[in-house]
Amino acid sequence: MSLLRTAAAALAALMVLTACGKQADGKQAKEPSWRVSDAHMNAMPPGQTRAAVYLKLENPAPRERMIQYVATPIAGTTEVHRHFHEDGMMKMRAVAHARVAAQSTLEFKPGGYHIMLLDVAEAPEVGSRFPLTFEFDGGERLEVEVEVRPR
Repeated sequence: MSLLRTAAAALAALMVLTACGKQADGKQAKEPSWRVSDAHMNAMPPGQTRAAVYLKLENPAPRERMIQYVATPIAGTTEVHRHFHEDGMMKMRAVAHARVAAQSTLEFKPGGYHIMLLDVAEAPEVGSRFPLTFEFDGGERLEVEVEVRPR
């Protein structure tokens, strides 16, 4: 009888675990969506073709997620960059896949992570906005409006 109860308990636990990620209609439940705040870029000085975008990117999901790709139509190339100290000097490098820890916020700010826009053909005017698209692991996409602010 003990073996039968153990088997029944295991089956019940398996059914509960299988149902946890599903909605009532049987479809897989969606993870909480990303939240973005304070997306902005400072106005570009005349003659410049590079700029940095700053923002706060919140991952409310219960698991770490990864930025796979970033793009905007105003730049030839868009990359995630990070400042770091090496040999007593501040350096900057592209980051292939930035990770955002579960239920945390990754802040893109001066002196840390930032979105680097390269080969900007025409500087956007102060007060204008432009789209910035993120693609994350799992293929999820997020489009953000970036505000151009005065220097």
